[in-house]
Amino acid sequence: MFKKDGVKELSAFKNQIFIGAVIVALIFEAGSLLFLGLDKGFAYGLALGTSISIVNFNILAFTLKSVLANGNKVMAFVSYFFRLCIYGFTFYVALKSSLASGAGAALGFVAIKISIYYLHGFRGLRRSRKEAAASGKPAARAKPVPWPDEDPDAERPWWKKLLDWPEDEPEERG
Repeated sequence: MFKKDGVKELSAFKNQIFIGAVIVALIFEAGSLLFLGLDKGFAYGLALGTSISIVNFNILAFTLKSVLANGNKVMAFVSYFFRLCIYGFTFYVALKSSLASGAGAALGFVAIKISIYYLHGFRGLRRSRKEAAASGKPAARAKPVPWPDEDPDAERPWWKKLLDWPEDEPEERG
């Protein structure tokens, strides 16, 4: 089904995201010390939220592998609903404990998302700009891929043109 190298790459990919999520959670905790002082409820909520988001990310990865291997789309919906219930139950329990614990859990939920945005969004963008600057050429932009039912040579409607990237070479204006 999957090659061993692919599994190792996926594990390294996930571990990098998990470490980033823990670092983001530690930054949140350090920031909370300025506003809340040493609040154990916030720290517990943040640890709970971060760990639940990591568990949910693993469930998402397992479901993705399963859906891609078997093509069972119902499993994707069931997994989404299950993960949503886990988030809801965790937030409810944390909020019943204290308001600070609920806020910590909510911030823990977004810690993994911030890690993903940083590692594979902002840092990747900065890296591609540095590579472009080193080569002396402008950064290449991805061309939009047409939907499977679209004719790639057909004229695109105006609302789809809004989503297109501008050409690499600026047009000359007369």
